[in-house]
Amino acid sequence: MRIHKTHKRYISSVVAGLIVTAVTMTGFSYNDKTVTVMVDGAAHTVRTHLNSNEGIVRDAGGVKLNPNDKVISSSTSVQNGTTLTVVRAIPVYVTVNGRTRAVFTTETTAQGVANELGFKTPNYVVVGDANGSVLSGTHITIAQVTSRSLSTVDQEVAIEVIRQKDDTMAKGEEEVVQVGQPGLERVQRETLYSNGTVIKTNDVSKVTQRAMVPTIIKEGTREVTTSRNVAGRASRAIVMEASAYLAGDGDGLGITATGVPAVRGIAAVDPDVIPLGTRLFIPGYGEAIAADTGGAIIGNKIDLVMDSYGEAMEFGRQDVTVYVLDK
Repeated sequence: MRIHKTHKRYISSVVAGLIVTAVTMTGFSYNDKTVTVMVDGAAHTVRTHLNSNEGIVRDAGGVKLNPNDKVISSSTSVQNGTTLTVVRAIPVYVTVNGRTRAVFTTETTAQGVANELGFKTPNYVVVGDANGSVLSGTHITIAQVTSRSLSTVDQEVAIEVIRQKDDTMAKGEEEVVQVGQPGLERVQRETLYSNGTVIKTNDVSKVTQRAMVPTIIKEGTREVTTSRNVAGRASRAIVMEASAYLAGDGDGLGITATGVPAVRGIAAVDPDVIPLGTRLFIPGYGEAIAADTGGAIIGNKIDLVMDSYGEAMEFGRQDVTVYVLDK
């Protein structure tokens, strides 16, 4: 009877061991994942059961990690599809209290390097641009702050110029619609010293004393046709005697011979010289459509609709070169 019980215990132990082994092996298989390792511009695909970033990288085709290199993971824990990126440390030169040494770092700013080395504010400060980019061979100077002082100064705020696009104005035209005035602000400034030498100044706070008024300038965006840029679009040019008229002239109805309203951009012509419906360009007036006729408009004469009596009087009567535009 004892032998039988011992035999059962042995069998149970063996079965338990087999179960543990099976579970362990299954666990390893279940934990396998495919990970991408990015290093030195190349991508390595790794099938692994490891959970250590550095261990997985070292298994990726024998990638060598230097002591200061960093491995950045795309996920909080290594899982199927995770990307591990190796950031190589670069050499920079750091001077502190007159002593310079070379260090390897993956930090991207001067302040980051200072913090990494333990030279942190407020006891130390980076001389120059603390947020400047760090490249291989960059020289960083860090100074110990031995004293500091506060001062208050009033400084002028430069006038801001705001340019507004205006399609009612021709390109090249500008109009100042608001004249700017400089502002004034009161600045509390901190000055940092290292053994009596000023190493840096920082603006602690700013309070507006007088608001800055911006200068506002409208600038034209409308394309303007000129005799210079219209030449390539014109089929011919005719020297004509030009005059001006208003929409209410004649019968007072303001309707042209072709039935369209008489508005600026309408020209009265002799249809034997310029067919009705022809697009024209007249220097000093702009583009027009030949859409009207007149009893006195015979031969090389053209009458142009104006917006106002003043504009008509200013235009008067003059000889112009009329460009007939291609359709």
